[in-house]
Amino acid sequence: MPWWSWVLIWVSLLACTLLVLVLGGVHIVRKGLALMREVGEALGEFSPAGRPTQGPEDDGGTRPGAPVPGSAVFADPAAMRLEYAEGRERRSAARRDRRVERRRLRGQPQSLKDLGLI
Repeated sequence: MPWWSWVLIWVSLLACTLLVLVLGGVHIVRKGLALMREVGEALGEFSPAGRPTQGPEDDGGTRPGAPVPGSAVFADPAAMRLEYAEGRERRSAARRDRRVERRRLRGQPQSLKDLGLI
């Protein structure tokens, strides 16, 4: 092989190496920018601990005064335990009331426990 063929081989190898490095760098930069964009969106949705509920001016699709999803992370565990117990009792009473009303409408006998007699 003549000497200039070795020069062509090495020049083409270096050109391909540079091309792969440039394309890899562009790929990494684009992925990094996409990551930073996602992090920015996630930080934008982050609710600080000082704002545990949504006010009536917020239109987040929830009831006014309802807790923002994720706000329990920063709340006092004892307060959250109490809130959970109260909610559980409220839901249980609502189910009992619906059951009593449904049985009354159907003419079925009532449970003494549902009526609060036991």
